[in-house]
Amino acid sequence: MKDIICNGCSLFCDDVAAETVSDEVKSLGFCRLGHVHLSTSLKVQEATAVVRENGRERNVSINDALEAACDILLSDEHPLLFGWSSSSNEAIREGLVLAAALGGYFDSSTSLGPLQAMSHSIHDLKLDIDLEYVRNNGEFIIYWGNDPTESLHRHPSRFAVLPRGEKIPEGIESRTIGVVDVRETETMKMANHRIIIPVGSDSELLNTLTSELSGTTSITGPVLGIPVVELLGLVRGLQKSDCTVIFYGSGIINSGHTNENLSAIAGLVKALRNNGKEAYAMPMFPERNTMGAVITANEVASSPGSIDYSNDEPVTTPGFTALQKLATREFKVSLIAGDDVLAMLPGPAAKALAQTQLVYIGPPGGLTDKRAAVSIHTPDILIMGSRTMTRLDMIQVEFKPWPDEHVAPLGMTEVLIKLREIIQKRTTGK
Repeated sequence: MKDIICNGCSLFCDDVAAETVSDEVKSLGFCRLGHVHLSTSLKVQEATAVVRENGRERNVSINDALEAACDILLSDEHPLLFGWSSSSNEAIREGLVLAAALGGYFDSSTSLGPLQAMSHSIHDLKLDIDLEYVRNNGEFIIYWGNDPTESLHRHPSRFAVLPRGEKIPEGIESRTIGVVDVRETETMKMANHRIIIPVGSDSELLNTLTSELSGTTSITGPVLGIPVVELLGLVRGLQKSDCTVIFYGSGIINSGHTNENLSAIAGLVKALRNNGKEAYAMPMFPERNTMGAVITANEVASSPGSIDYSNDEPVTTPGFTALQKLATREFKVSLIAGDDVLAMLPGPAAKALAQTQLVYIGPPGGLTDKRAAVSIHTPDILIMGSRTMTRLDMIQVEFKPWPDEHVAPLGMTEVLIKLREIIQKRTTGK
């Protein structure tokens, strides 16, 4: 078996191995999601292309597909370039350059919630920490508004709950685990503190804990229906812990109260730090390269997303993303990279996007691919190698080719470069 890095989710586990035997994939150390992704990725080892016209589909060469894609993209002065959270950092960078060449609007699937979270002032407080530090030092782990058993299977077993660490010699027996959610989850089965709260009440509970830790008020009765003994038990656990890490997910980010919730988490972390404790807060984004989409866009255009290239310089309108623009039917043409966004977007935005002329670049299958007028199917970075993604904790990870040293001639990055070159030649003659 060959050691590889799994990109089935945003953890990028590098302690796994895999091989192919008679076209069957055998893996070691993979979770269920990772093995399925591995098997699916292996089916596409060379780039192929499809053009759809009048309900009919035909296979074409990559060059013909690129020319057809250019015809569509140049038919509109302000196309949308969207997706990217499953693409490599290099592909995202090329996508931004392509958006500038087209005078288009660049946005990513992070606008579904992560963009707002990553733009929040909570990140100015340096509350993020790498996962290895969590494994070695995290004494009180809290999953707030997320269930890793559904999306990031190995997060508890590899980094946060089960493993032994430098200051956590007995693994789970040396840690305290808390789970806060609106329903009972599988993760709660391994928790010492199981707190179920009403929908939309996250900030109230967070502020209650902060006030108790700060000594400004005292808990004397039930809060949100939670008994006093449970609340005080949670507070005492926080007070005893030398290093607390809060992993917050969609329950915080997509609740409709993102800013309020994140400000409340920041307040709780500050209260712990004021008591001389280590404390951190980290988002839990299951999409593979959410962090890469945010960081790369910031590096190239000084904005994490929602970037308008209709003028010479990129312009960002805070709080106004592609979702709002789709709702107003602003776009007639869209290029979608990597993500099956028609399956991810809210209904009104998905309907509006489906009515645009679509160009799709990425793995085959899914609603977006089947709806596109031009689809260019590219191998996954797992197969291609030689590209990078950014892990959940902002650590950049470089991939190597698998299953052997064969490297497909065209991946998403190369396709985007060729697409831009054709567009520039058509528009400038150079």
